[in-house]
Amino acid sequence: TGNYYVSQTVNSCQSLRTAVAVTINTTTAPTASAQTFNNSATVANLVATGTLLQWYSVATGGTALSSTTALVTGNYYVSQTVNSCESGRTSVAVTINLAPTAPTASSQTFCALATVANLVATGTSLQWYSVATGGTVLASSTALVTGNYYVSQTVNLIESPRTAVAVSINTTAAPTASSQAFCTSATVANLVAAGTSLQWYLVATGGTVLASTTALVTGNYYVSQTVNSCQSLRTAVAV
Repeated sequence: TGNYYVSQTVNSCQSLRTAVAVTINTTTAPTASAQTFNNSATVANLVATGTLLQWYSVATGGTALSSTTALVTGNYYVSQTVNSCESGRTSVAVTINLAPTAPTASSQTFCALATVANLVATGTSLQWYSVATGGTVLASSTALVTGNYYVSQTVNLIESPRTAVAVSINTTAAPTASSQAFCTSATVANLVAAGTSLQWYLVATGGTVLASTTALVTGNYYVSQTVNSCQSLRTAVAV
């Protein structure tokens, strides 16, 4: 910035000089800090403070990056333009968090009434689905059925691909029994039903198993059987 002076020469004769005032506009580089993104981020996600920002993959030269250019871990460089003057470039360290690997899980077998909360896999922030891609996360209270389930994990806010998990539900049929009549002093040990590992109750659901020495009274009793560690629903028996 300052005055410059110009002459011209005609027929080998140089003229006097004309004063020319010159102003140099200097544009400062924009400000920006290190940034971290997930694996699908693009140049459009980069942030800096300045006007008419342009991003580059090199400190000098090169061409401005398109806003749709996928980001990778490394340094990017940003300039701003003010009064048609482009500034020097500011270096910005960028870290891209890649998607985590899918969690590990093996085939699983449950009794009836098992829910998504019973499923097991090794990973962080697990989410279970009924489909390999898309769909919605299953609520932990969702009842399981025999078939395939799919589990992902989430690390640094990035969800992984899904692992398929084969699930088998063992359903044990309720035992069979008919109405029964006894003399006084009969106990639970006298009750009869066709099944395996029978358990007798005073209620259709919940409650506690009756001891075999429990004295019987007139009314309904309820019996379940257990096969392959799976307890059945209960059969009502009028006594």
